[in-house]
Amino acid sequence: MGGVARHTRESMLLCEAAGFANIFIETVGVGQSEVTVRSMVDSFLLLMLSGAGDELQGIKRGITELVDVVAVNKADGDNVRAAEKARAELQLALHYLIHANHTWTPRVLTCSARTGDGVHAVWQALLDHRQALTDSGALADQRGRQAGGWMRESLRHSLEEHFHADPRVQAAWPSIEADVLAGRSSPFRAATAVLAIYFRKD
Repeated sequence: MGGVARHTRESMLLCEAAGFANIFIETVGVGQSEVTVRSMVDSFLLLMLSGAGDELQGIKRGITELVDVVAVNKADGDNVRAAEKARAELQLALHYLIHANHTWTPRVLTCSARTGDGVHAVWQALLDHRQALTDSGALADQRGRQAGGWMRESLRHSLEEHFHADPRVQAAWPSIEADVLAGRSSPFRAATAVLAIYFRKD
């Protein structure tokens, strides 16, 4: 799957029901979508490139605190040495970070999608991570937290849909929003006014 959408979790359940044992959720860039993905997967794999500033970018933005396995791609040809250097630097950086799962030490590996070198080792690291979670009981705990998060997210979405579908809110929304955009009302005051309309008992 590419990206994180409203029904990504439901799509994962459908894939599992269809008999797929391994499901990949792919995101691009570094942002809130990565944090969301972390809350719905068993293992978090970060793909990086050497010599493109990705190593420092990942560390600065905190995504390395979420990862279980890091794969430095394009470790082939003249780029092998640079990829290995990036791997060593990332492994050192991860050593000083507090990982969410204390039963696993994140691994940093090099690979080449072009030649296939190292790809098997990356996959084996993911299998090892899954086994470590299972053996320690952390997988069941993680799945439980994810289910709780899914419930809260579903509740938020349902409440938001119900709120925006309310005829009174729909009627009042344009003028209240216009006041905010024009600076005649503060966002907090406007939100309070809309909620008062929503909860008003006619």
